[in-house]
Amino acid sequence: MDDKNVILITGGAGYIGSQLIRDLVLDARFDGFTVRIYDSLRHKNFSALMDLPAARRYEFIEGDILDRLNLQRAMQDVAMVVHLAAIVTTPLSFDHPEWTEQINHWGTAAVVDCMVRAGVSRMIYASSASVYGPGGPFKETDPCRPIGPYAISKRKAEDEIRQAEVRGIRATIVRLGTVFGSAPAMRFDATINRFAYLAGVRRPMVIYGSGNQVRPFIHIRDVSSVLRLCMADTTFVGETVNAAAEHLSLNAIAVAVQRIIPEATTRYTDQDILTEISYDVDATKLMQMGWTPQVSLEEGLKEVLERWRGF
Repeated sequence: MDDKNVILITGGAGYIGSQLIRDLVLDARFDGFTVRIYDSLRHKNFSALMDLPAARRYEFIEGDILDRLNLQRAMQDVAMVVHLAAIVTTPLSFDHPEWTEQINHWGTAAVVDCMVRAGVSRMIYASSASVYGPGGPFKETDPCRPIGPYAISKRKAEDEIRQAEVRGIRATIVRLGTVFGSAPAMRFDATINRFAYLAGVRRPMVIYGSGNQVRPFIHIRDVSSVLRLCMADTTFVGETVNAAAEHLSLNAIAVAVQRIIPEATTRYTDQDILTEISYDVDATKLMQMGWTPQVSLEEGLKEVLERWRGF
């Protein structure tokens, strides 16, 4: 890090961002830094900006990732950018493909360009394990064959970042498994949180296909710890790392929910054939670089399910 004292978090009011901005100011490695949150608030996640740790330095800029003028202003005095802003859907979703491409691919290109113009070099990018496509477990050096607009757009964003290295960008790309767990700004479209929501309000957990398909998962507090490790440790500069803690079938997740709520039920359907695809990643590289997951599936599920204790 240089003499600049601002860490810019794009998408800082989103699901991951709402956890990261709280953890950053309590992490001694980032003492003296101001956390600047850049977010469009398109999803009305005002709760992400409420009840922040007291006596700390935060700034908030409401803006779209495609608004280059506003984004350029947000780069003032920035030492590092953590780029979380994205249209986030379930990895195999085909909803809103044009908008997904605009925000995830071209929005990332805008961030990179504004960084270069402002003389900001250090970047952490939250990508997705879905960029590999079906199969696995994949290592970081394996070829990527993404399926669906979300995964394709995240892979294109990675390419924009790597191509910008000749312009001085020093980036770490983190390919996250499916994120779950309780956070100030919640999402309930991905599998574990979705199952917790359905069980919490006493509806059947809907499983597409056999339920034997496997996905990589990581708790949101573990995501925060990965991102902060990559920010603080310069050995991650130029690296791409897979970040996942557990690799579980949908059936195994449903059983884990039923251990906590025995009356929870399941319903199987073949309505959406794409969600029956399995994919998996190998996170050995990240663990060898000093990271260890801390939050288990059961612990994370209990925290989310507790929020529906009135049902």
